[in-house]
Amino acid sequence: MAGFPREEHAAAPRLDRAEIVRAALDLLDRDGFDAFSMRRLAVELEVKSPSLYWHVRSKDELFDLLIDTVIGKCPLPAADEGDSWQRRLSSLGMDLRQVLLSHPAATRLLPGRLPFGPNGLRLADRVIGLLRRSGFDDRMASYGYLVLVFYVIGFAVQEIAFGKGAANGARLAEVGRYLGGLPADRYPDLVAVADELLAPRLTDRFEFGLQSLIDGLVKTESA
Repeated sequence: MAGFPREEHAAAPRLDRAEIVRAALDLLDRDGFDAFSMRRLAVELEVKSPSLYWHVRSKDELFDLLIDTVIGKCPLPAADEGDSWQRRLSSLGMDLRQVLLSHPAATRLLPGRLPFGPNGLRLADRVIGLLRRSGFDDRMASYGYLVLVFYVIGFAVQEIAFGKGAANGARLAEVGRYLGGLPADRYPDLVAVADELLAPRLTDRFEFGLQSLIDGLVKTESA
């Protein structure tokens, strides 16, 4: 699978894979996903485009490496000591969301990809191990990991897609006008909660969903 450890080709001078990934992430953070290309990355590194392919086989492999680099910025919960597993899982979820929001262009690459580079594997192993040592069987430990990661990634991707700053405000206003124009006799409950639905309190909503997820695991543990 692209992006996982492998033997590199005989290295072209001046570059290594880590330097390419750092430069690609900087380029994405600065200029956004739509402006990214291997040619622009080569210009950023002051090399010719073919030199990049001594170290990464394709743009797709580079994207896998970028995702893993971003995931690697998330601090892992303590393995066996410290707070309860609930608190450690909650902290991980909030930290991972912040990391993903800090690199919006790279986070856009996540849908449809397994986050199973070296950093992603360490995160998976730590979360699953935390749940197993807290009394969950193998099935529920794996469910807990998948649901947590899918929830955090999905929420962050939607936040990013919806826009930030002025773009976010304009998008909210557009949706607000649309909901405000709906016939109340046809959609009475939706119209009644339209203002609350669009209230810009995404962190509160994220934490509500995360806590609900953890509460569900607690019920499973005690069943």
